[in-house]
Order: sequence, then structure tokens, then C-alpha cells
Amino acid sequence: MSEPAPTAETLGPGALAAVRQRIREPGWYVSLTIAVVAMLVYLQTLMPGVAFGDWGEMATVPHVLGVAHPTGYPTYIVMAWLAELLPIGSVAFRANLLSAVYVTVSLVALGLISLRLGVRPILAITAALATGAVGTVWAAANVSEVNPLHLMFVAVIIHRALVWSERRRRSDLAIGGLLIGLALGNHLLMLFVAPFVVVFVLWSGRRELLARPWLLLLAIGAVLLGLSVYIYIPLAALQSPPLPYNHPTTLDGVIWLVTGTQFRGQFDFLASEGPGDFVAALPALWSLLIERATIIVPVLAAIGLARLTWLRPAFGLTCVGIMVTAIYIWANYLELEHYLLVPWLVIGIGLAVALEGIARLLSITLRSTLKAFGGERAITAVSGLAGLAFVVTLAGLNWSTEDLSKDTSGPDYVSSVFSALPHNAAILSYWDASTPLWYGQHVEGLRPDVLIVDDTNIVYEGWGTREARIASLICSRPVFIERLGDGDLVPTRAAYQLEPFLRVNVGAGGPSAVATTEIYRVLPMTSDPCP
Repeated sequence: MSEPAPTAETLGPGALAAVRQRIREPGWYVSLTIAVVAMLVYLQTLMPGVAFGDWGEMATVPHVLGVAHPTGYPTYIVMAWLAELLPIGSVAFRANLLSAVYVTVSLVALGLISLRLGVRPILAITAALATGAVGTVWAAANVSEVNPLHLMFVAVIIHRALVWSERRRRSDLAIGGLLIGLALGNHLLMLFVAPFVVVFVLWSGRRELLARPWLLLLAIGAVLLGLSVYIYIPLAALQSPPLPYNHPTTLDGVIWLVTGTQFRGQFDFLASEGPGDFVAALPALWSLLIERATIIVPVLAAIGLARLTWLRPAFGLTCVGIMVTAIYIWANYLELEHYLLVPWLVIGIGLAVALEGIARLLSITLRSTLKAFGGERAITAVSGLAGLAFVVTLAGLNWSTEDLSKDTSGPDYVSSVFSALPHNAAILSYWDASTPLWYGQHVEGLRPDVLIVDDTNIVYEGWGTREARIASLICSRPVFIERLGDGDLVPTRAAYQLEPFLRVNVGAGGPSAVATTEIYRVLPMTSDPCP
């Protein structure tokens, strides 16, 4: 039989006083305020269905317990699979909702970090909500993808590092290590965050760690426990799921997937050109910062980070190091905007510290003037109201751009394609357009007779070229092909007739449809290709 809930009588006066004290602590209402406001806003702008590209893949692969594209993202897959079990809307909606939760938790962690840095509660709330209203961060909260989870892990790990620096408890070290391991199981970008956090943890707890070096073994063991999530990849691949990227059932296959070998030619941050590319990208970065958050946020954040580094050098340098490294990677890897999520988190920390600095400066300069109006409380109220007014303004500026609540381009595309294709058809597609079709087939059960052939299938199934794959199908199935540009169709046109079949709106590097392309029926050059 379950025990009764604690009451004032059963708790006793000492325990009751402790509960009341915890409730009065600012962390509770700061966290609750940030969480409620952020989720209410994000729920209004959430994409309702499946998206294109990686976003569509991350709604589909967890549901079928498959293997995602490199680097596999096992932490995300397992967590999304659990979340998609909830009976709320469609599977795609649940996956999109999960991103909103991840970003919201990140903002809550930002608020708690600000409190530990001495920022007054109303300004901690302001900085967190302002960060959540930044276009880059808001966009991540609207649709399924691994980077919101990466943002959450980084925010929580930074918070735990701060807690460790103040309390030096072994539980904080163990939790932090476990989080780092799980974060590495979600995204290898954590490799460029963890060293800064580890150095900060070692420095801030150097006396305790020298006295009890076994604590390092505890932390390392916790990291390894988190990393064990990678066991999911070969286990899942051995079950022959519908979507087993590159079929990583061998050690070599797992290493190829996990290390991202396929994409190594796309980034330069380890090459000699890296620093030059970084410097060359700074003007574009500045323009993007202003466009997503106005000039106020980056300027105040720069002041705040300088102030933080002056007041708390170890933590300030940790934050700046994390931010600069993340920007360096962004500049050297296709300038993918979602790689700037962690820099925005650090900017949020700087913003909070700057707002607190401004409030303290006003308190000093206007103390006698505002004494009749409540002194420090008046400064806090005025600063908080001004900050919250800016949050509302920033949210208003970005709302129309980030509102995906009416974006049904993914489901519309799936419906158009599947309703038009004849029975037993095969369609050769490209990544952005393939993933929503996979979702329609493997999650919604639509058109099981259709064979969806993505470019990745052609590569890791060993076909060599699209034309070779077409040759294997043309005698047994109606074959169709879609590409973003006609330039990709030159070799296909040389070998086959292409007959216009259906025009569709498709995605290209983003979750929403942004281009229109033609799906062609592929026909043989001769009347009797299959004697």
C-alpha cells in the first residue's frame, strides 16, 4: 500500500520550514516562469507535421528504432523514441514538441546559471526569455532535430559545473560526467565543449581533487556510462530496421558512422584554411546576430561577458572559449545556423550579467533620487519592466518568421507524391525530399508498395550511379526521379527518356518547402528494353 502524502503534521516543524524555505528560493519561480512562458509561445508556433531533410529523418528514425545518418545520434534516437510513445497528436508533432521542451529546459538552465552569477531574478528571467526569442533559438524549438538536445545538454552541463564549483559534491561530479557522456552520444559537437568544462571543473575543485583523486575515476566512469548509449547503433542495425543508415552491423561500419567519415571533406576547421575562413565569416556572423536579435543583444552580451571575465575569470574564460570555438566550427562547416545555438546560449549568459551590471550602476548613480520610490526595489522593477518590454518587442519582430504552425508543406508533399504514383512505383529522390516520404511510409503506413530510393541508398548499397539503380528497376517497376536542379539529370537524360509527371514543392536545406521541382517518369530509350 502506498504511503500517504506528507502533510504539515507528518513533516514536522523542521522539515516544513525547510520546504517553505525551498519554495521561497528564487530558482523555483524563475524556472517556472521561464518554462511556462517559453512553452506557451513555442506551442503556438510549432510545426504541426513532418518536415523535410534531417528534420524529417529525426521524426521518423526514432519511431522505427532505426539508425540515423552520421554520427548516429543514439541519445537523441532513444529519447525521441520514448517521447513519441506519448499519445499526443501525430508522431511528427510529438517529435517537434520534444524540440520545444529541449529548448525550454535550456532557457531554464540559463536562468539558473544567471542566478548563480548574482543576477537578480527578474533580470535572469528577462535574459532567458530574450534568448528564447532570438530567431535561431526559436527556430530550433519548432521542429524535430538533434541540435536542440545538444543545446540543452550544454546548458545543463554548464549549470552543473557552476554547482560543482560552489558545493564540490561528488554527486555533482558524477551527474556532470554522465551528462557529458550522453551529450557525446547525441552530437560530437560536445567534443568542442567538454574540454573547457573539464578544465573549469578541475580548476575550481583542484583542492578537493588533489585530496581525493578517486573522484576523477568516478567522473570518468560516469562519462563512460553515458557513452555506452552507442551500443544502440549495432544492436538496432542487427534488427534490420526499415531505415538502417549504411547498415552498421560490423565494427568498421559503426566506426565509419560514428566518426562522420562521410562528411569530413565538408569542414575545414582542422585545416590550415580554418583561421582564414573564420575571419572571413565574421561580417556575415555580425549581420546574422543583428538580424536575429537586434544590435542590442550582441552589444550588451559582449559587455556582460567582459564583466563576467573580470569578476569570475575562470568561468568567464570558459564561456568565451566555448562560444568562440563553436563560432569557429560554424564558420568552417557550411555556416549552418543551428551550429550557433551554443553561442547564443553564451550570449544569453553575457546578456544577463550585463543587465545586472546596468541595474547596479543605476542603483549607485540614482540612489538618492529613487530613495523615495523604494530605492533598490525601484531599480529592479524599472530594469525588469524595460527588459521584459524588449523581450516582447523582440518576440514580435521574430514571430511571423518563426511561426510554423500553419506550415503543412511536408505532409502536403507526401500526399501529392503518394496519391500520384502508380502501384509498385519506384522513386529516386534526394535527401531533403526522401525523409518525409519515409515518414509517410514507415510511420503513417502509406503506400508500402512504393520503393523510395535515396542517394544514400545508391551509395551504401553499392549501385555506383543512379542510372545503374534505374537499370535494375526499369523492367519491373514504373520508375520516377526528382532532383532539385536539372544539372543533376544530365547523365540520366543521356540514358533514358524523362517525361514530366508532377510538380511539387520541396525542401532544400531546411524543414519547410522552399523550392518547386518536377518529378519525371523515367522511360527506356528503346521500345523493348527487357527482352
